[in-house]
Amino acid sequence: MHSADDLLSTSFLGPWVPFGNGRRQIVYLSLAHWYEAAKFMPHFPAGRDHITFSPTLKEVQRYARLHQDHWRNDWSLVRPSVLIMGLGLLAIQRPELNLYRCDLELIGHGLAKMRLPVRFADACLERFDVWRRGPRFSFFGADLAPDPVVGQKVGKMVTPLATWTLLSPCNGRTPWRLHDWSITHFVPVQYVGEVKERMSRPLIERIIGHSDLVVVFEARGSHRHDVAIQVAKSMKRKLSLELYDTQPVNQSIAGLK
Repeated sequence: MHSADDLLSTSFLGPWVPFGNGRRQIVYLSLAHWYEAAKFMPHFPAGRDHITFSPTLKEVQRYARLHQDHWRNDWSLVRPSVLIMGLGLLAIQRPELNLYRCDLELIGHGLAKMRLPVRFADACLERFDVWRRGPRFSFFGADLAPDPVVGQKVGKMVTPLATWTLLSPCNGRTPWRLHDWSITHFVPVQYVGEVKERMSRPLIERIIGHSDLVVVFEARGSHRHDVAIQVAKSMKRKLSLELYDTQPVNQSIAGLK
């Protein structure tokens, strides 16, 4: 960051969330807007929307304080993850802030106007430092694989981790159940590609190029994801191939808790 003030004066996009029959991304005017809006998500969207359209930090904080009866019941438990996810989204989308390498003390100064408890802010910054040095995972075939197969694999991968990043397309081949589970657990998501971009080799290469570990779910006897496997090997990325027998797909991801 050129200045600590940049942290609360830079806008970014939230994750893709269901909206009507499709999905949308919400623009958050600052990290503080994201943090205060999350107090009302997902059960009180009117509060979230009021905050996202509020122009000043003072107004955002005042509204959240006056409507505390609408805060999510588990706010005291999830608020560290909310703040870290917001910092992660900023780091991913706004590389000019240099949050991946920026001194934590400068980031702390940038958070000052949010009036967070000092110990809480310091603990969050320590976890953010773990996140920015942590692994980035991409998944191919999770949109077609049975949910128990996906759930067991992902659960085994992420349970020992303090935090991680999901690399994901945002097109018709996005594994939305896995994606939505990730954002409900406040996992930062780095989107690669455009909404209408097909799952071509160049897009696969861009996704894998940002990944530390590539997980491919493939039906036994199928060669649907050979390109992803070939690209991961050629880029010397860690690769996990999960073979499964074809069976009906459930409606929820079992094994992710």
